[in-house]
Amino acid sequence: MIVLVAPIHPFRGGIADTTAAFAQSLNQQGEEVCVISFTTLYPKLLFPGKTQYTTDQKEFDFAAISTINTLNPFSWLRTTKHIKSLRPKLVVFRYWTPWLAMCYAAIAKNINIKKVAWVDNAFPHERKTADKLLLNTFLGSVDEILCMSSSVAKELKKHTQKNITTCFHPVDIDLPAQISNEVAKEKLALDPSLEYLLFFGLIRRYKGLDLLIKSLPQLRQNKPNARLLVVGEPYEPMGKYRELVVSLKVDDMVFFHDCFVPTAQIPFWFGACDWVVQPYKSATQSGITPMAIHYAKPSIVTHVGSLSDGITAKTGLVCEPNPTALSQTITKALTEKKQFRDVRAYKSLQEKRSWTVFCIDFINTFIKT
Repeated sequence: MIVLVAPIHPFRGGIADTTAAFAQSLNQQGEEVCVISFTTLYPKLLFPGKTQYTTDQKEFDFAAISTINTLNPFSWLRTTKHIKSLRPKLVVFRYWTPWLAMCYAAIAKNINIKKVAWVDNAFPHERKTADKLLLNTFLGSVDEILCMSSSVAKELKKHTQKNITTCFHPVDIDLPAQISNEVAKEKLALDPSLEYLLFFGLIRRYKGLDLLIKSLPQLRQNKPNARLLVVGEPYEPMGKYRELVVSLKVDDMVFFHDCFVPTAQIPFWFGACDWVVQPYKSATQSGITPMAIHYAKPSIVTHVGSLSDGITAKTGLVCEPNPTALSQTITKALTEKKQFRDVRAYKSLQEKRSWTVFCIDFINTFIKT
């Protein structure tokens, strides 16, 4: 058995979704899996969004239980005892925030089983004084490390001598099927004669939405039919972005849908757009690029972190994180968009970066060695 300590449904978001996809794929490879999730992940006062939970209904073919309260050390002890009772051959801890360091370390240090840290982010995008200490505390409790980007691996090497395996970010498998551009635009009541750029996902300062908005005045001169769809739940005040579009006189070019998008509605937004744009100021990896690959949509990403790892010459473009570079690259993208519609290019990435391939590599690396 493999025990995976990570959030899963009914928690929402990329970490929970990819945890489920990973466990499901391991199960399909013949591995018995148990996911140990949380009764309480973040206190309400510390969570920047509206809710941590989804109303989507899901059923899994693997075991999943919720035992960890990040605020209650007694729950850490109970979780440790439960993991021991399962007698697993491997325990994987999904780590992306220092908030988890103490409870993970407390559990891991009391388990005499091979332990792997699956690190999405070595540090949060908004760093705090204790982050380094917390990371080191957690890393000291595990045997090996897995990450999904070269930038995370590079950062981790500064803090540990333990073996680090770098893999790719798999393409989503549990998303609804594609919807045609025409149907998607009709469903969203969008003008079919216009060209749409999609900024999708949580709205946070490091994601550079302000840079993208500042690129629009210059873009209008070259591509007057271009429009921007800003779609996702804000983790910061939206007033500054709304004021920015007004001050730049591009409010007619921007459509804000600033709320969480249920899974069933995701294909409409990707179906309606011509390009997905990720104007990030800093990054490790992104779950939006695999989502775009799933929907066969090209991406524009900035040259930061490992964002460009999932981009090929036929599936996207890379530019510097500033308004001028974004405007020029978007102009090029919309002018040459037919060159990025080869379905075979996306199909190839879907196969090479599938969860099946990821899990086979994982099993060969951490279980069969």
